[in-house]
Amino acid sequence: MLRPHGVPRKRIELLKQVPFFEGLSTRVLARIDHHLSEVSVPAGRLLIEQGEMAYEAFIIEDGVAEVSIDGELVRETEIGELIGELGILRNAPRAATVVAKTPMKLLVLDAREMEALLHEDKKVAERVQQNVDRHLAGK
Repeated sequence: MLRPHGVPRKRIELLKQVPFFEGLSTRVLARIDHHLSEVSVPAGRLLIEQGEMAYEAFIIEDGVAEVSIDGELVRETEIGELIGELGILRNAPRAATVVAKTPMKLLVLDAREMEALLHEDKKVAERVQQNVDRHLAGK
């Protein structure tokens, strides 16, 4: 079944799970979806390398990735998780390495698309910043 602007309900439900987009309306989530590209990657694929500059962020649609810092495994990802966004927002090197543990489906948001998204709507930008601040504070 489709939601506003032709976005499948499944995609809207996935975006609702992403803390980065918490509290945004279905209409706004449909707009966000237009900035995303879907890709599939095999197990073992390097998604993010610690120390490299950030050019995109990923929303995990399906599959699991391993997150390592300084070569030590720190956790595994979950469906609906957004990874790599802080590097884009801060224009900073990646803080961790992320490798696909299983085959994965990802929604990709590149830096230009994120910038366009945040400039489209001040309310979206404010909500995103609140959610990032909360994430950084560990809440």
